[in-house]
Amino acid sequence: MESLKKKIARLGNKRQISRLHRVCGRLLHEVLEVLIIFTAVIFVILSILYLENTLEEQTDWGQLFIRSIEKSRILGTFESISIVTALVVYLRRGKKQSHYEAWQVIDSAQGIEFSHARIKALEELAKDGISLKGLLLPKANLEQIHIVDGDFKEVNLQGAKLQEANLQGSTFELTQLQGANFWKANLQEAFFLLTQMQKINLSSANLSYADLQGVNLLEANLQKADIQGAYILGNLQGVDFQEANLRGTILEGAYLKDANFQDANLRGANLKDANLQGANFQGANLQGVNFQNAKGLHPSQVWAAQNWELARYSKDFLYKLGLKLE
Repeated sequence: MESLKKKIARLGNKRQISRLHRVCGRLLHEVLEVLIIFTAVIFVILSILYLENTLEEQTDWGQLFIRSIEKSRILGTFESISIVTALVVYLRRGKKQSHYEAWQVIDSAQGIEFSHARIKALEELAKDGISLKGLLLPKANLEQIHIVDGDFKEVNLQGAKLQEANLQGSTFELTQLQGANFWKANLQEAFFLLTQMQKINLSSANLSYADLQGVNLLEANLQKADIQGAYILGNLQGVDFQEANLRGTILEGAYLKDANFQDANLRGANLKDANLQGANFQGANLQGVNFQNAKGLHPSQVWAAQNWELARYSKDFLYKLGLKLE
């Protein structure tokens, strides 16, 4: 149990470090935007000064006009206030206005299966760190949407189309994803908590180092998915892991009755205390897999796999397999 906590802690630290890198990247982008604004303001000021000098040098009345303005402090004060005000409006009010418009676009697209404007609005809100909590997007077509580190808490995405979406590092807490299509989606380092994922299509998706706690993956499709280093705990009955990459995946204590691991790579995976009744391991790579205290496991199941003799078993199960005790 202690080793499991350490593994989960390392997984969480890795996810936090990756997210910190992405946050720093976004901050750098915002700083560059501000620098561009300042550069533009300086350019305008220099242009005004150039026009003033030209006007002063060429005409007598221009000299008199410029001197009268120079004697007054109002112009300098006005310029300073204008510059500061312009920056504040751009950085604060401008973003708030764009967020308001984005929500309007999303609301107007309710009930519409596909809306390019809605996808762009969702991306814009998530980019600025705005939570999408509670949104109703059942059966929405959001293919290839790009939302990194997004907050999908309590969002309804039942039956939604998210093929080839980039949702790296996003949070799906109490999210409804039943029947959603995440084919080839990037869910690397994503966090799922008490998420409803029955019959979800995650085939060929990238779930490496993702954290799935208390999820319901009943009869989910994870064929050819990359689940390397992920942590999954919950109802995984009938999940199809055929040809999936489960190297180093933590499935300790998971309910995996009738799960299909045919031709999957399970090297170094942890299935300790898991319920494996009726699970199919035909052709799977079991090198280094931890099967200690697994429930419902029969010798015929592991005999159908590759490298089954290199896995770890409880003492009584080693006897059933005909292997010598270490």
